[in-house]
This record gives sequence, structure tokens and C-alpha cells, in this order.
Amino acid sequence: MSRGTVEMVRRAYRAFNQGDLEAMVAVAAPEFEYVATGAIPGAGGVYRGPEEFLQFLDRWWGEFDEPHVEVHELIEARDQVLASVTFRGHGKRSGVDTNWSLWQLWTVRDGKIGRASCRERV
Repeated sequence: MSRGTVEMVRRAYRAFNQGDLEAMVAVAAPEFEYVATGAIPGAGGVYRGPEEFLQFLDRWWGEFDEPHVEVHELIEARDQVLASVTFRGHGKRSGVDTNWSLWQLWTVRDGKIGRASCRERV
């Protein structure tokens, strides 16, 4: 795996933070799968393809004012990048500031991200 793979994941997080969801999804392969933790009620499960992933990301931006991901560490392992991150947001309906500390595992296939999954950090 090249350093470019870690940079691709880093760019995807940067795009999320800027609200450029199209740029974040642009790194996803056509057969991309995202496995969500379900931390947001009703948003758990598997999202298949860039379009479903974009719908998931739109939901984050719909639920929170200026959601933000803080990247703590990116670890390379063969064709994968393990990310230690914290998602933060201010609930639009609740008015409550919240955060989730997660591990996200990104799998790269043929220069695109083919799969990503999340687990809550404990």
C-alpha cells in the first residue's frame, strides 16, 4: 500500500468536514459498502454503492449543524487504513452537542475505497 492510500482517506475526511460530500464519495468504488454503527437512530446497517453512501452522509448533515470529524490517527495495514476518529455535531432538533469516538476501517481496491466499517471505541 502506498502513502497515497492514507492521503486518500485523509482527503475524504477533509471533504466531509468542508461539507463537500460529493468529493468524499468520489473516492468510493462502484461496489463500495459502508457498514454503519447505528449510533444515529435509524441509520445503522449496510449502505451499498456511492449513492447510498451519499444518502447516509446527507443524513449526518441533516441531523447536525456543521458536523465535524477529528482524525486522531491513520494506521496503514496492507490494503487497509484503520482510522481513530471522533465525530462531533450539534443536534439541529435537540440543540445538544454530541460526539462519537470510532474506529473506521477503510479497505482499498484498485485505487478506490471498496469498503468501510465502523466500531465504537470503548
